[in-house]
Amino acid sequence: MKTSILTTLLLIITVQVFSQAKRTEWSEELRLKQLENIKNPALWDLTRMKKDIRKTDSLVPIRFGAFPVPHYDSLAMKSYRGGGVECPYVLPSIPEFRLQVAGKEIAYCSFFVGNSTFYPSNDQASTIFFTVITVVDTLNTDNHIIGNSQFISRNHPDMVGQGSFLIKNNRVDFLGFITPEEHNIALVNMRLFHLNYGNTIIITPQKDGSFKSMQINGKTASKDDSENYEYIKNNVLKRKQVIAFLTEDGVI
Repeated sequence: MKTSILTTLLLIITVQVFSQAKRTEWSEELRLKQLENIKNPALWDLTRMKKDIRKTDSLVPIRFGAFPVPHYDSLAMKSYRGGGVECPYVLPSIPEFRLQVAGKEIAYCSFFVGNSTFYPSNDQASTIFFTVITVVDTLNTDNHIIGNSQFISRNHPDMVGQGSFLIKNNRVDFLGFITPEEHNIALVNMRLFHLNYGNTIIITPQKDGSFKSMQINGKTASKDDSENYEYIKNNVLKRKQVIAFLTEDGVI
């Protein structure tokens, strides 16, 4: 029962269209084709663009803009199988799911892409390409973490995730990118991370207004969102070096 409640909470904030897919080998020719498709009005999905013209929440690092983009299948059939973001801002309001280390409130955000021709995942439902974990010191009146997040597929086959966590005297802003060439990059408050050397970034905002970071290897495949939550709770946040990093002197 407890697991099903957690799964329901996490699924509210994800977008999933997953199914098994055969791998399509990425090539320079496909990249050049993508660049040509972007310039070709005959391939543009204008219905999608019109839906993208909307107000953007201010609590994201980069304002989302509506551009004409090619139909996803114009690059390769069934090449997009969804993706999403698992960023459970509600966790502090639910005692049994709250994440804390030595009394410090922990927030996390994970971005993932569905098992597809360009991102096969060995029978797993999704590939987690970027997770950010941080300490927060500010909750709203509902005991929710304050922030926002987005998963963006409009650069298909390149995927982007972005978000933020609000703290008392600062903000943790983050972006992550995944490409079929595995040029996977993240930015956290303008510090750049090559995600092939560890897809999990831990950030500790400091009392003096600065930040510190730790990059580690984390879970890269997950069958569902509750599995990722349990991994962060029972693996990442139990590692001695992570606990020491989150609780050292100077952390908010």
